[in-house]
Amino acid sequence: MNKLNTYARIDTMDYLRGFALLGVLLVNSFQVMDNLSNNELHSVLFSIFNRKFYPILFFLFGFGCYLFMNRSKQKLNNRYLLYFRRIGFLFVLGLIHTFYAPPGINDVLTVYAVLGLFMAIFFKRGKWNNFIVTITLIALSIVTAFYQPFYGERIIWLDLLSNISKWFALMMLGFTMGQFQFFENIHGKLKYISIFLIVNICTYVFLFYVKMSIDITPAGTEILEDYIVPFMMISGLLIVLQWDRAKMILSPLKYYGQMSLTNYLAQSALLIVFSLIIGITPIHSLIVCFIIHALLITFSIVWLKYFNMGPVELLLRCFTYWVKVPNKKKIIKESFNET
Repeated sequence: MNKLNTYARIDTMDYLRGFALLGVLLVNSFQVMDNLSNNELHSVLFSIFNRKFYPILFFLFGFGCYLFMNRSKQKLNNRYLLYFRRIGFLFVLGLIHTFYAPPGINDVLTVYAVLGLFMAIFFKRGKWNNFIVTITLIALSIVTAFYQPFYGERIIWLDLLSNISKWFALMMLGFTMGQFQFFENIHGKLKYISIFLIVNICTYVFLFYVKMSIDITPAGTEILEDYIVPFMMISGLLIVLQWDRAKMILSPLKYYGQMSLTNYLAQSALLIVFSLIIGITPIHSLIVCFIIHALLITFSIVWLKYFNMGPVELLLRCFTYWVKVPNKKKIIKESFNET
C-alpha cells in the first residue's frame, strides 16, 4: 500500500465544523429536554435555528469528500474502495448512534453514507457539470416544497423528495466548491463573499416581508430559509476568520471542529446523562448546552495537545486505510487531516 498522503489541515473547515456543532446541540437539546425544562429563550432560539446548522455539516461533508478523493488520487491506489469503506464505517457508526441517541435526535451519519454512495457517481465529472447538477437539485428541492399544501398535512412523497434533494444538493455544493478551489486563498475572495452575504441578507429580509404580506406554504419558506440562513452564517464566519484576533478568540471552535465526529456522538451521550440529572435537579436546558459545550471543548483541547486526531476519527482512519495509524504527537512526524 502506498504511503498515506499528508497535507496541512484547513483550519477554516474546523472552525465551521465547530460552529455547526454549537448549533446542533442547541437544537437537539431543546427537542430532548423541552418537556423537562421550559426555557422561553431556548424556545425562541430553537424556532430561529432549527434545521439551519445541519446544512453546514452536509456542505462540509461534501467538501471533505472532495479532499479525500482528490488527495487520495495523488497518493493512493483503489481510492474508490477506500471511500466506500469509509462511508460504510460511517453507516455502521450512524446505526449505533441511532440506537442510543435520545428521542428527537435524527442521525446524520447514515444519511451521509447513503447519499455518499450516489455522490460517487460525480467524482469524475467536471466542475461545471457538477455545478449544473447542484443548481438543478436546489431548484428541485425548492419547487417540490412549494407544491406542498398551505393547510393540512404535507404530501409525504413530495416532502421526502424535497429533503433528499436538499441534502444531496448541499453535499454536491461542498464537493463542487472544492473543485473550484473556493477555499484556497479565502482572503483574495473577500469581495465576492461579502457580496454573497449582502445578497443573502437582503433576500432573507425580503422573504420575511413577503411572508407577512401574502400566504405562502410553510414548506416553501422553510426550504428557502434552510439555504439562506446557513449561507449567511458560513459567509459571515469566513469573513470574520480573516482577522487574526478573531481566529484567536474563536480558536476553541477549531479544536471542537477538529474532533467533530467524536464530539457529535458525545453530545448525544451527554444529553442522556443531563436528561437524567434534570429529572432530579431542575436546570434550564440552555444552561445544559453551555455545560456540554464547555466539557467537550475542554476535552478536545486537552486531547489534541497529545494526539493528532480524536478517538473516533482515529478509528475511522484506521478502518479506511486498514492500517494502524500512529496518533501520539511525540511519535507521529506528519499530521493527518480529517475530511
